[in-house]
Amino acid sequence: MRRAIVTVVTRNYAHFAQVLMGSCRRFHPNADLFVCYADRPPQSWKESTDDVQAIYGDELAIENWKRFAFQYTPFELSCALKPFVISELLDRDYDEIAYLDGDMVAFGPLTEVFSRLESDSIVLTPHLLKPLPVDGKRPDETAFLIAGTFNAGFFAVRNDANTHGFIEWWKQMCLRNCYVDLSSSIFVDQKWLSLVPGMFEGVHILRNPGYNAGHWTLSQFPFTSAPGNSVSESGVAVGGNPLVLFHFSGMTPSNANDYLVSQTRTSLDVLPALQKIVSQYHRDLTEAGMSTYSAWGCEFDQLANGSKIHLAWREAIRQQHKSFAKVADPFDTHKYPHLPTSFAAIEPGAYKWRRDWRLKWPKDQGAAGQVRKVNKRLKSFFKGLQLLRRSA
Repeated sequence: MRRAIVTVVTRNYAHFAQVLMGSCRRFHPNADLFVCYADRPPQSWKESTDDVQAIYGDELAIENWKRFAFQYTPFELSCALKPFVISELLDRDYDEIAYLDGDMVAFGPLTEVFSRLESDSIVLTPHLLKPLPVDGKRPDETAFLIAGTFNAGFFAVRNDANTHGFIEWWKQMCLRNCYVDLSSSIFVDQKWLSLVPGMFEGVHILRNPGYNAGHWTLSQFPFTSAPGNSVSESGVAVGGNPLVLFHFSGMTPSNANDYLVSQTRTSLDVLPALQKIVSQYHRDLTEAGMSTYSAWGCEFDQLANGSKIHLAWREAIRQQHKSFAKVADPFDTHKYPHLPTSFAAIEPGAYKWRRDWRLKWPKDQGAAGQVRKVNKRLKSFFKGLQLLRRSA
């Protein structure tokens, strides 16, 4: 049985991948571990975790790679690469493959997951395992109607015809439609998974809250201290189940206290069991070289001339705007010196291209946005003058 565990990150998140893979190696000494880097780390760098193999985005045989990479933010690109790297590992004849997001840690062996792959093709974990309180707090069910039924930070597949069909379909969805537009209920690769149980056979929905627990789990199950055992070394139980796999989604690496800002139901100070593993995770990231890797930035954040890429430029490539139809590499300002000017020219009207931008963009950007900012400053100035007169 050939088994692989893989994650996808950009190079400035290499410390996340290092911590994750170190935890996976402890519990799966015989599995092959892979980190897929969307962009290339410096040539002098070598993967420091023992026996971890690197795969690079430009090695995944994605047609028009540079245009594919350019159309997405680094986060979106990392999500879009998931089905492509799984396809690569299927082609390398791995029997079972588990994907884990870079911001996860394994606290025990994925025994239940791999046992399910003995009979099923695909294992998914849902965000919600029970109804949430109707109390006006975040998150509520509507959040997951938008973001997706299943969390794409963790899934597992068996190498069979059913899985190949699923992955080939998912690749097609991610070629141009792996972006964030919550106003249109589109959320990267994840939203597409909502369709999978209806479209493909052999899908197992893993209902153990100890697997792929995250901030969304806190609204459903208590996190309590528990003795470590052969199932989990976390010392944490989730709804009475040993915590095997935790997803630190939404984590701000530089500040543990910023965790859980995306929800309003609880806080770390009332969850000592969770606070303990969050604090340890921050220490592990620091020791793994967070300051060094973060400073690298993402290769795909800027053009070759150093200009930071505007979201409208990415969208122009994603929508195959006619002005850039003959540009094979939208990053390359040396070969295409007109790019900065051409990109700037499409910015004013770009807010019309997407619903989320139509709702927000004119308020913040463009001529109208600048007028609003000036007016706001003038109002503040005159209000200050009035206060001075009253106090004189």
